[in-house]
Amino acid sequence: MKKLFYSLVIVLILYATYYDLSTGTLPEASATPSEQTNPSQSPVTIPAQEVVVDSGYTVLSIVEHLHEGPIRASIQEIIYDFKQLNGGTEPEDIQVGQTYLFPLYQE
Repeated sequence: MKKLFYSLVIVLILYATYYDLSTGTLPEASATPSEQTNPSQSPVTIPAQEVVVDSGYTVLSIVEHLHEGPIRASIQEIIYDFKQLNGGTEPEDIQVGQTYLFPLYQE
């Protein structure tokens, strides 16, 4: 009885391996990367304010300065929104004297 059980387990493992390698278990992408929409091309509807960056300021410090109380957005949301508003500019790449859009959040 044990031999039959072990034989069935081995057959099942071999079939699962064959199926995974030949057919695969991941869904196929519905569009090629060139056909997918680029999020930077979609219109941005985030409320924002233009600010000229001074020396020593970061994206987070400027966003905190624009709000009176606590901000209800996470750091990841602030960074994502900043990148959306500024054409993908990374927060660490902001330059002193340049004007950027900074997200505003309702309280």
